[in-house]
Amino acid sequence: MNRAPRLLIVSLALAHLACGSSPPAADSAPPPPDLGARLDLLLDRGPGSPERAPDSRPAACVAQDAKLQAALDAARKSPNAMLAVRNAACGTSVYLSGSAATATAASLWRVGSVTKTYVAASVVALVAAGTLGLDDPLSKWVPGVSATDGVTLRMLLNHTSGIFNVTEDPTFGKDPKRVWTPAETVALATKHDPYFLPGAGWHYSNTNYILLGMVLEKAGGAKVSAILRKHALGPAGLTHTFLEGEETLVGQVARGFDKNGNDITDAFSMSGPWAAGAMVASGADLCDWVATLHGSDKVLDANGRKLMTEGAVQTSPVSKYGLGVELLDASLTAGAGPALGHGGSIHGSHTQAYWFPDKATAICSVVNQDGASANDVTLAALLALFK
Repeated sequence: MNRAPRLLIVSLALAHLACGSSPPAADSAPPPPDLGARLDLLLDRGPGSPERAPDSRPAACVAQDAKLQAALDAARKSPNAMLAVRNAACGTSVYLSGSAATATAASLWRVGSVTKTYVAASVVALVAAGTLGLDDPLSKWVPGVSATDGVTLRMLLNHTSGIFNVTEDPTFGKDPKRVWTPAETVALATKHDPYFLPGAGWHYSNTNYILLGMVLEKAGGAKVSAILRKHALGPAGLTHTFLEGEETLVGQVARGFDKNGNDITDAFSMSGPWAAGAMVASGADLCDWVATLHGSDKVLDANGRKLMTEGAVQTSPVSKYGLGVELLDASLTAGAGPALGHGGSIHGSHTQAYWFPDKATAICSVVNQDGASANDVTLAALLALFK
């Protein structure tokens, strides 16, 4: 048995979402535990490429670059792998491994259920403003949803609503190019009985965040993409993050591949994932997001950040789930201390984005093939930085 340290994978993915016929609907139930400056450096080279010309970066950052690039190259098992690291000493640094024909360091990456962090932060921002209440019933904002009596916004945020996860319905992926409305997605999910009474258990459900997107639109009087931009992307200073399928993308999405190496980037409509998993972001924006959300007051103040984590539900002996945030025990992180963030899987793209407060460091990893694991990249970065 391999005794190497493992970061807990709570990227909330099921294999059938990555390689089956179902649409890229943001992830499903979690597997068992397995595990400065805006942009100081943008590295874009594959294994064996020549070193970047000397510049004014401190020697410690140049050394960090070399260690992390080597770690990324060694960990990559997919056509491309991206690693972004943000810390106080070196700012935000982006590293790429693999062919520039399928991704570059400036590419946008599909981040799956990391989308939920932007949605949750926007909901909490509206709670802080007095527009929403965590204990508001769903019916106050989205009336008429069957079998949801007693469900509150808090239960949607922390997956204790009991509402069926639409991506577990086998008919959801029959037509991968189908354009879904949020109401259609919810109607399909609520044809199924709830997993349990509201608040009586925990079950990861993408339907919860489709409903939260509908709540945000009702409360904010605009498309959810505009609300996320106002309450999350704008305050964090992100200019290369978009809700795919609703916003015009500025930049190219990295290609994504199935287990057999087939390019599946354009095979699916992104309307199904919507507020549960349709976000794309550059590597720099992704890492700046997780650091800014959990390590600053720019998006949420200390009280707002406390709301996201207090009362988090125990989902395994070493992990909890708060309001759109995974909390990982320090025993999982190769000496980096506890972590906050989220994972995400969507067809051909698998992501981890975590903030390590004890180290004031964000580490974000993406791989672009089903069957490959962003966890391998995250772990390699942790070992390179802290062991």
